[in-house]
Amino acid sequence: MKKMALALLAAVSMVFMACGPSKLEIQEMSAQSDVMVEVRQVLNDSISLFVGNTLYLNAKQMVADDMYPLLVSTRDPSEIEKPTATDILNSDEDMLNYLRKVSPQMTTVGVVIGETAANEIGFEEADAIVKLVKLFKKMNGGSLILFHEKAGELTDAKKLY
Repeated sequence: MKKMALALLAAVSMVFMACGPSKLEIQEMSAQSDVMVEVRQVLNDSISLFVGNTLYLNAKQMVADDMYPLLVSTRDPSEIEKPTATDILNSDEDMLNYLRKVSPQMTTVGVVIGETAANEIGFEEADAIVKLVKLFKKMNGGSLILFHEKAGELTDAKKLY
């Protein structure tokens, strides 16, 4: 009886694994994103970094009831350690305009919840997702894809809208 239950459990697990996107499909979805927003814990710092087309959003900012004012420093990917001026974003509109500097026709946004985000005291993934969905719905069209990351690799993808 135990063997039959284990076999059934294994079969059901395989079915659920087959339903999700493959590793290649996850990579394609992330590559098609105009802008990526990676939520992760940033130790010993209170700002977020914008490098290339990726905003590394400090999970500390997502813990507060209102994530604004948001401090963001744009960095050159070839000189990431070189300090630059910090911009202060005070609203969703400021944030969208800031992201549109890199992608004026921004329609597809990928949100990555990094494995270190959960280390931030008070961080709740569901709350962060609600805030980001509310923000990006103001783009009027487009799509938002949620990714999770572990050990530097994307592990899953889910289209939120």
